[in-house]
Amino acid sequence: MVTKADIKKVFVVGAGTMGHGIAQAFAQGGYQVTLYSRSQKTLDRASELIKSSLDTLAEGKLLAKTEIPAVISRITFTRSLEEGAHDADLALETVAEDADIKKEIFKKLDTYCPRRALLASNTTFLNIFDIVDTSRPDKILICHWYAPAQIIPLVDVVKGPGTEQANVQMLADILTDIGKEPVIFNRYVSGYVVSRLQIALQREVHFLLDNEYLSPQELDKAAKWGLALRMMVVGVVQRFDFGGLDLSARNLEKPAIECTPLDYKPKKLFELVRQGHLGVKSGKGFYDYKGMTEAEICKERDRKLIKMLKVLTESNH
Repeated sequence: MVTKADIKKVFVVGAGTMGHGIAQAFAQGGYQVTLYSRSQKTLDRASELIKSSLDTLAEGKLLAKTEIPAVISRITFTRSLEEGAHDADLALETVAEDADIKKEIFKKLDTYCPRRALLASNTTFLNIFDIVDTSRPDKILICHWYAPAQIIPLVDVVKGPGTEQANVQMLADILTDIGKEPVIFNRYVSGYVVSRLQIALQREVHFLLDNEYLSPQELDKAAKWGLALRMMVVGVVQRFDFGGLDLSARNLEKPAIECTPLDYKPKKLFELVRQGHLGVKSGKGFYDYKGMTEAEICKERDRKLIKMLKVLTESNH
């Protein structure tokens, strides 16, 4: 039986949007990490983003500057899947949301990884348990992170039909040890919690923007100071208790607000995409980032997230 103490080497498959942050989080937690990508360019970008992020964490006093070299030394980079997998105790894939790609990755990981290794997926919308076929169903899990993975505490841990409960709990304990807040799901549901709530929310966001009721900046101001501030304290379920369950029930029986239809198709969003304005990665989206690089924009975001994280952590202790 594999125990938490046996997990020493983590293999992260995919160094793109999520992979570099996940690798950094495990390395900060003391694990030896190998980060894989087919592209050297992607690995070079990941390395630079990790270094920049560690500097930002040191600025925010979440990491001592003297610890940075040790964290970096615990991360190795490879373009060989077999090389990264051969001595892994935990392998976590973060590749594209494509069922065929993930199926192939898991097949290779099952072949290359030691029999003891847990195999996990960062998938958001695919039921990995229906897709992959391995010789170790007891060791297959979902381990879903949120960007930026090195800062956001939440990680969804999902049990499959054949996953041993001990492996689910072991992964949750490992995540807790590296400073994360794992939420354990008894079974898979597409989008988990956050993505499902965001999808419901974005319909109203696009309706308000498309009809020019207010600007993106004013909409974000309302969300931050009205919605998010209260959510930081009472979440989305306890809020019902504070408002009164009778009021919530009455509002559902006799809605006072006409909600946007479920099939609403955003206009401004697709217009921006057609123009090549893709957000932070292109330098312009609903906001114009005025020539700032992706790393500079992310650093500014992360500084603010670190401040919020400190406040939330202190309030919960």
